[in-house]
Amino acid sequence: MPKRFLMVFLIIFAFISMLLLSMPSNKLGHDTSYQVVNGRMKLHGWNLEHIKTLPLDGEWEFYWEQLLTPADFTAPNKNKPELTGYLQVPGLWNGKVFGQNEIPVFGYATYRLVVEGIPFRGVLGLKKGNARFSSKVYVNGKELLSDGVPAEKSAEYKSGNTPQLGFFSIDGGSVEILVQVANYEYLNSGIPVSLEIGSEDAMMHEYQKNNLLSLAVFAILWTIALVHLIFFCVAFAGGHKEYLLPLFSLFCFLFAIGNALADQRPLLLLLPDISFTIVFKMKDFFLSANFIVLIWIFHKFKSGLLSVRVAKLITFTYVASLVTVVVLPIYIYNRIYLLVMSCNSIILLVLLVRVILLYIRSGEGLLLFISILSVNLYSADAILFSLGFKTSSGFLQVYIMILAVAMILMLSMQYFSALRNLKHSVKRTQEAEIAFLRSQINPHFLYNALNSIASLCRSEPEKAEDVVVELSQYLRHSFDFKRMDAMSTLAKELELLDAYLYIEKTRFGDRLRVEYDIDETLHIPLPPLVLQPLVENAVRHGLMGNIAGGTVTISIKRCAQEAVFKITDNGVGMDSGKLGGLLVDNTKERGIGVWNINQRLKMLYNTEIIISSEKGKGTQVTFALPLNNDKIPKLKQVRKGGINH
Repeated sequence: MPKRFLMVFLIIFAFISMLLLSMPSNKLGHDTSYQVVNGRMKLHGWNLEHIKTLPLDGEWEFYWEQLLTPADFTAPNKNKPELTGYLQVPGLWNGKVFGQNEIPVFGYATYRLVVEGIPFRGVLGLKKGNARFSSKVYVNGKELLSDGVPAEKSAEYKSGNTPQLGFFSIDGGSVEILVQVANYEYLNSGIPVSLEIGSEDAMMHEYQKNNLLSLAVFAILWTIALVHLIFFCVAFAGGHKEYLLPLFSLFCFLFAIGNALADQRPLLLLLPDISFTIVFKMKDFFLSANFIVLIWIFHKFKSGLLSVRVAKLITFTYVASLVTVVVLPIYIYNRIYLLVMSCNSIILLVLLVRVILLYIRSGEGLLLFISILSVNLYSADAILFSLGFKTSSGFLQVYIMILAVAMILMLSMQYFSALRNLKHSVKRTQEAEIAFLRSQINPHFLYNALNSIASLCRSEPEKAEDVVVELSQYLRHSFDFKRMDAMSTLAKELELLDAYLYIEKTRFGDRLRVEYDIDETLHIPLPPLVLQPLVENAVRHGLMGNIAGGTVTISIKRCAQEAVFKITDNGVGMDSGKLGGLLVDNTKERGIGVWNINQRLKMLYNTEIIISSEKGKGTQVTFALPLNNDKIPKLKQVRKGGINH
């Protein structure tokens, strides 16, 4: 139990460390050599070879209720805009106090920054990550980026909040950056994510990397969803109803879409003309719907973790919240959505505590614990980012992938557990088949053998005694049920065969002739009752159907990495119709078990019996077994000493 406590502590510590690493860099003691102070940033010592990108963090000039353009700052001094104050970027304006006035959530403003002393001539890049909830960026007097339509009136405003990258030329000196921002919908306003400046190559590389990462997560989740859906369809067609598979598939589909509409919003690359309001609502809709699916996954995955009643209550509540997402404006349903997100956190924390206790007490549910912890951290990260406490949501992708991997491992473990049970069932079936074969001693054979013994008792008592001994050995080996799940050996199976043929030769005399062609160097394990029944079929159906009898030849030879078994008789043979029916599952006609033997060889060695026959000329039965130890079934071997006499 102490080890489990330690494991839980280390995992939680690792996840919380990831969350802290994603917090604003200045809070983690990162390099703050280049900071914006009173709307100015000095970059005289900036070396682009060593520091390829810089966040434009610090105190930007802030002009409340003014949507300004570069022309406004080239006017005579008496006409220049009135500075409201300095505002931290990244940061939010709602709740900030300037003079006696508190800035509300809804409204519009302009941010301004002058970057001085840039020691570079050429093309630079500027990245805008997140500006709530519409923005326009000017650099050196020209419009560089536009996201939505910031406006002084809500009727003229259009939302847009997608990461963007633009490029501009510079010949050293200074750069003026203006950012217009307006919001009439979201629950907070401002620039919560750093703007970044850097070399053209570095900025393009970073932008493409982020988009490719988001698209890769989207593609991976959809692939996982499709694979599990196919698994479910195949299993369902085979009569197995494993409903965790379609639930997990739906989870991945919904999560892929919802996540691709958040953060970098890579789906907008494929849907450039779609309204941002619709995009934002779709994001919230899919992520909320995904939480419903997740609740049912946890309910199905572990009995007792979440009751049906609680799962239904959560589902009903979240379906109601989905309706609000669809029908209400963003600024109204967002207040409800915050409450929903808070409920998410409470439910997930309760689940997390229950799974931790389950793991500590019984050692079960480690992967389930990691899954729920990943969802907890994803939810916490999203809430912190939406409220402006975090300036980056990049770690959301990490939590998603950890969750996906953990759940794939859980489902894989369930699959392998089912596979082990199936193998166990197959083994038990094989054992039952062997027991059935051993109980299937032909009563006519016993009757005829006893008749032969009775006849010999008068004329040849010594030979009768030999037949009794051979019959005893044959029966003892055939009815040894304690070893019905064991592998026999070639030597023991030949002993059984010798006993059988000795008795039959006593009955049939010169009508039965036996020839052996056996490689004496072969010492291999062999499934019991494979060789003797095939020889018995050759004698009964092949030779004794002919008045003159005939010869049965048993050949066992080494051929490359296989031992090739051939049982050949020159008896009556059979036509193609009867030959085709030998390996068909027909209990009434297969006698002592050609089909049965063939099935066991397929299960154990993935090999099959080959039968060739010509009417009036005879029959040959062939099969090959591997000599390579890696391909030999790992069943119990017969005990040394073989048959006790």
